[in-house]
Amino acid sequence: MTHIYEADNNFFEGELVSLVVPVSDGEYGILAHHQNTVMAISAGMVRYTLADGTEKYAAVSDGMLRVENNDVLILVDSAEHPEEIDMERMRQKEAAMREAILQKKSIQEYYMAEASLRRAMNRLKVGSRHTPQ
Repeated sequence: MTHIYEADNNFFEGELVSLVVPVSDGEYGILAHHQNTVMAISAGMVRYTLADGTEKYAAVSDGMLRVENNDVLILVDSAEHPEEIDMERMRQKEAAMREAILQKKSIQEYYMAEASLRRAMNRLKVGSRHTPQ
């Protein structure tokens, strides 16, 4: 059984055939009867295959993953399906964050703008790649 929890929502709960999560050095895949493990998840795209063979995608923030006795638990601040992402708003946010980075008002504002830009670009990547045309 797999559980994906956002900070304030149960994003997904069910049986999966496979799961691929973003980690600091790439991606990490999980299949049935995976060894027990705990790891950090990086902001990026989660791919998972349902029991009926349907492949799903989601943009996730940083978080953690635990595999224990064939149960998978993912905890993230936010998770969104591609169809939930407002692409135009993300493009505007990306442009605003790039401008803030160029202005470099303070080092703290720079790092906050850079992190916000990474989140916006991740959501754009997931949304544009997996939203039906």
